[in-house]
Amino acid sequence: MTKIKDDNSAKVGISGLFGGGASQGVTFQETPLSSKEEIEATLEDSTREALRKEIERRKYLKAGRPPKGSEKKSSDSVRMTFIVSSEKQDRLREIALQKGLFIRELLDRAIDLVIEEYEKEGGI
Repeated sequence: MTKIKDDNSAKVGISGLFGGGASQGVTFQETPLSSKEEIEATLEDSTREALRKEIERRKYLKAGRPPKGSEKKSSDSVRMTFIVSSEKQDRLREIALQKGLFIRELLDRAIDLVIEEYEKEGGI
C-alpha cells in the first residue's frame, strides 16, 4: 500500500474517486471529527440506528468464553453437554449479554429455579 505524502494529494485522490475536484466545488473539512458525538451528529437517523445495531452486533460477537483466569473453577462443578435449538441458544446469549452474565451463570440460575419448583411440588 502506498503512503500519502501530504493532505493535498489525499484530497485530490479522494475527489478523483468521486468525480469531483477543487475546481468543481468539492470541499473537505479541514479538522477531522474527533468525538463520537460529533460523528453521530453528522449522520442521518437511519444511518445512526444502523450504526447502533452494528455496534450491538459486534459486542454480541465478542461475548464468548472469558479469558483464562477471570473465573475460578470450583471443585463442585461438573461439565455437561446438551443440545438446544438455535433459537433458544441465541435468546440465551442475548439475555446473558443484557444482564452482564456468562451463559454458565444464567443456566445455573435457571437450573436452581427448576429444582425449587420440583421441590415445591413434593419432589425430593
